[in-house]
Amino acid sequence: MGSTEEPERKRRHNNLHHPLSASPPLKKPAITSASDDKKVEPVTPQYQNQKLAQLLDHQRSEISTLESRCAEFKSKQASYDNTLIAVNRKWNLLVDDLEFLAVRANTPTSGLEVLEPLSVANERKISAAPPEETFLQRLLETGATESSNNEESSNGSVVEAGLVSRKAKTMKTMKYLLQAIDLQRAKNDKLETSLRDIVHPHDAGQLLEEKNEDLRTEITTIRGVLEALHLKHNEMLAEIGTARDLKTKDQSKIKCLSGELEETASELELCRRKLATLKSQKEAAAVGMPTIASVQLSAKIEGGDRVSGAEKLSREARELEAALEEMKTLASKRLTELQETLQTQLNLSQRMQQMQDALLDEQRILSSRPYLVLDDQAQFLKNEVERYRGLVDKLQTECDSMSRRDKEILLKAEAGEAAHRTGAISDDRAAELETKLQECMADRDALQLRLEDALQSAGRKDSVPELQVMKYTLEKEMSMTKAQLRKPKDAACEVELLEAKMPSLREILERKALECKNLSNRCVAQAAELTSLKAKLEGLRQSDQGLQLMLEMYEKESKDPRTILKLQQDHSKTLAQIERLKRALDEHSLELRVKAANEAETLYQQRLAAAEAEIAEYHLRLDDSERVVMELKETLKSKDEEGDAYVIVIETFGQAYDEMLTQNSRLLHQITERDDYNTQLVAESQKAKQLQSFLEAEKKVLASRVQHAIASADPLKQHVNRLEDQIRSYLEQTGKVMDDSRQHILALEALKHKTVEIEKQLVSTKAALEAANRRIEGRGQKLVEAQQQLDKERFEKRRVQDELEALNNKVARLRSHHEGGSAIERLQEEIKEYKAILKCGVCHDHPKEVVITKCFHLFCGHCIQRNLELRHRKCPACGIPFGQSDVRNVYI
Repeated sequence: MGSTEEPERKRRHNNLHHPLSASPPLKKPAITSASDDKKVEPVTPQYQNQKLAQLLDHQRSEISTLESRCAEFKSKQASYDNTLIAVNRKWNLLVDDLEFLAVRANTPTSGLEVLEPLSVANERKISAAPPEETFLQRLLETGATESSNNEESSNGSVVEAGLVSRKAKTMKTMKYLLQAIDLQRAKNDKLETSLRDIVHPHDAGQLLEEKNEDLRTEITTIRGVLEALHLKHNEMLAEIGTARDLKTKDQSKIKCLSGELEETASELELCRRKLATLKSQKEAAAVGMPTIASVQLSAKIEGGDRVSGAEKLSREARELEAALEEMKTLASKRLTELQETLQTQLNLSQRMQQMQDALLDEQRILSSRPYLVLDDQAQFLKNEVERYRGLVDKLQTECDSMSRRDKEILLKAEAGEAAHRTGAISDDRAAELETKLQECMADRDALQLRLEDALQSAGRKDSVPELQVMKYTLEKEMSMTKAQLRKPKDAACEVELLEAKMPSLREILERKALECKNLSNRCVAQAAELTSLKAKLEGLRQSDQGLQLMLEMYEKESKDPRTILKLQQDHSKTLAQIERLKRALDEHSLELRVKAANEAETLYQQRLAAAEAEIAEYHLRLDDSERVVMELKETLKSKDEEGDAYVIVIETFGQAYDEMLTQNSRLLHQITERDDYNTQLVAESQKAKQLQSFLEAEKKVLASRVQHAIASADPLKQHVNRLEDQIRSYLEQTGKVMDDSRQHILALEALKHKTVEIEKQLVSTKAALEAANRRIEGRGQKLVEAQQQLDKERFEKRRVQDELEALNNKVARLRSHHEGGSAIERLQEEIKEYKAILKCGVCHDHPKEVVITKCFHLFCGHCIQRNLELRHRKCPACGIPFGQSDVRNVYI
């Protein structure tokens, strides 16, 4: 019944709002004109009287059917409401009792499935069902209301099946409750028996602790059930709110229906009055007319006049039918025009939605060239940060290696002092050996004298060879002793040279220690600067504006490429580094000599083997130095190649910048074309605020995505830290191999130059950042001004279009009135139209008293006050949201 009532209601509403599309209102002006005209034929009022009687009967029958339907609906609704209230109250009491018992008895969660609220799909089905089936669908749960889809099935069987299912579920819940109660009783009995059997208090305490743990778990489950009940309470509150909204909608519909009923009653009263006037006119005409006999007598005389009167009546009837056909065609044309305008509006809304989807397409934004360029720039800056972090770690390892070198130098100094002491001991021993040598020489002279005496005395020739052999052996022993004496003398000379070099080495050591301290301080300062740069880079990475500024900075930096002079300077620096390495190798050879002296002092008997080992080691060192020189030459070549690559990259950057400029100009041209196209879409400007709110929501979503990306960067940072630890370990391994301190000094000087360059770049980036901020502020002001001007132009154009549409409607009305009716009808129609214009477009009863300043639509005070009482305040005509401050009184 409700489905048949709504089309009839819409039909009556359309008949009321579109008087040209229905036939009865078209005949009303003819009735008024007939009442005003005194000279009317007797057939015309009779015809009009019949039509009015038919119309009156039709309206009476329609009103009677409407009243009967309303009474029937009211009675059904009252009975349904009473039954629903009673059943819901009892059922809610039962549900509350069961939930309370389930919580107290600690039932399993499966036993509470019947107590869960309806799903969202069931709520939608209930809200979409007709009013006579809502009670059954609310009474029954999922699966019990299959009759909602099959309206032809019997309601009694469905209700019985639903009640049986609910009863079965309730009995199942009661069974769960009884089982839980029995289980609880068994637990209590078991606890009582266990406590009786236990004699030791410690065991009783453990048992009580276990039971306390069980009680804690039960409390947690009860808390979960309470949270579920709280959620259910919130859902019920939401359902109550929706029910209130539906109630307000129903009240508004009832008000509209009551207004329509009053209008139909007023029209019926007007028709009755017109019928009474027509009856009175008919009676007056019957009194003034001659009798039937006189008419028959004068029929022969006035036959020609009757024929002319019948022709006149037939002609007027044909004219009325033609006017009716014209009105019908005009109404059909108006209907087609309205349908076309509605279709165009739908097409425009679809196009606007497509444009919004295109503008909000995330994949398109991510695949755009500016976004990719900014992403590449961010990756480049991230790599630079990682590189500087590696350099800082390398400097830290170099500082550690320098401290180790200082300790080694101190150990070498102590070894030199020990060598000095051993040299003094060797001098004393050499003096003793010299005294022994003198004694041996004296003995030799004595032996020679004795030999000569023996030769002279004995004169034997047999002992001469033996004496010669003895002499040869003695000379050999003398040469060996001289060589042994010469070795300590040489060692003493070397020790004296080392003692002379010790003060200079100590000064060099102190100078190196000071340089290490300065370098460590500089490293700390550079680390602080790098941390500040990291913070700035993080801030730039978090905002789109920072990315654009970095893009401009990158463009500005790409305009200043490295020149050939800088490459030549780098080449000269590498040559100087090679010279320093050679000098460092010479100094390193001195250190090796000190080590050789120490070894000679400690291993005096194996001097020759140690010297050969030192010569082999020197050869190895020389080979290493030559290999280092070759590696440096190769690095120089690679540096040259890198310089060429940098020049090529700079050229590509310049070409990319030119392409970006051309693309920017093309995009600006597209933006101007899009602005011209947007000016043509003035009818869709009312959705601008909704689009703005949608964009704000999208912005919040993007902000949440950025936060999620920042949160997801933590594992990447951890991975980077692990890689840094690996790099540190590798650097420590390489630091063990590196023995040259000059290389560290040169590396620190290079880092110093790099830090100076980074500071210069930082100053330039700061200047570029300030300039970009100023440009962005200027562009923002220009954009705001352009938006204000665009809003003004749109408002002016919309107002002009409304006025033009009103004038066109007026011209069409005047034209139709001019073609179809007399001057009095046109005036009456104009008066009605003017009155309708002055009345509110929502209730059509009260005059327009209030204007909404956002869209400049006029309504009555009652409708606006009723709209202000709602939560979502929107204009009834265009749907733009407004507030209390946007409402102004208008006096017409």
